[in-house]
Amino acid sequence: MKHNWIYALVFVLAIGVLAACGMDKNKDKATGDKREELTIGTEATYPPFSFRDSESNEVTGYDVEIAREVAKRLGMKAKFVPTEWKGMFGALDTERIDMIANQVTITDDRKKKYAFSEPYTVSGGQVIVHEKTDDIKGIEDLKGKTVGTTQGSNYAEAAEEAGAKLKYYKGVAQVLTDLNVNRIDAALNDRLFIQQELKDNSYKVKPVGEPFNKNKMAFTFRKDQEDLVEKVNNALEEMKKDGTIEEISQKYFGEDVSE
Repeated sequence: MKHNWIYALVFVLAIGVLAACGMDKNKDKATGDKREELTIGTEATYPPFSFRDSESNEVTGYDVEIAREVAKRLGMKAKFVPTEWKGMFGALDTERIDMIANQVTITDDRKKKYAFSEPYTVSGGQVIVHEKTDDIKGIEDLKGKTVGTTQGSNYAEAAEEAGAKLKYYKGVAQVLTDLNVNRIDAALNDRLFIQQELKDNSYKVKPVGEPFNKNKMAFTFRKDQEDLVEKVNNALEEMKKDGTIEEISQKYFGEDVSE
């Protein structure tokens, strides 16, 4: 009888363990890759796209608001991870983040390694010089000049193709600071960034020439994240149809920059 009681107890415990495992398995199966949190890499030093609010110190901006709304529509909470641009793709590669929201330009080279969402920004690059500079009027005048840029930026590639010498910085703020005191000859950046950043600050710099290319910017993922990319694209499509993207765009730029 004693042995029968022990066997019965072991049997009950075993059933309990199996049931618990079955519950966990069902839970995983039910949720799939849909976790509660979406981890998003962004610079947080690139206004108006990604920056810290001066009062709350919270990360905000055009890219951030769009990414947060996407996460919401996926039933997830957006967690933003401030990351230097030069380490952004490495963070994605090593799965420290789920996606990048930082005005990443879709290029043929990047498409070989990464997956992209549908574009949510369409813009172009422009040259920035010191306000007293008069011998640089566009990208065609950069040959032999020293151009400040962030490592891995597509603008670094454009400057190099124009024959410029490159000087790398951690972020855009450092580039503009050195341009402001003539430590470099020029910089390249997105026209929308230039339009907003130079509007209300003390930098002694100016944009010159017409935008020299047309870029499409999108969220960036690893190649093995097809399901997440599809869900993000569905959310972006909804946001375009219901006017959410245009509303966020108008808030930061006074125009719809998504098309």
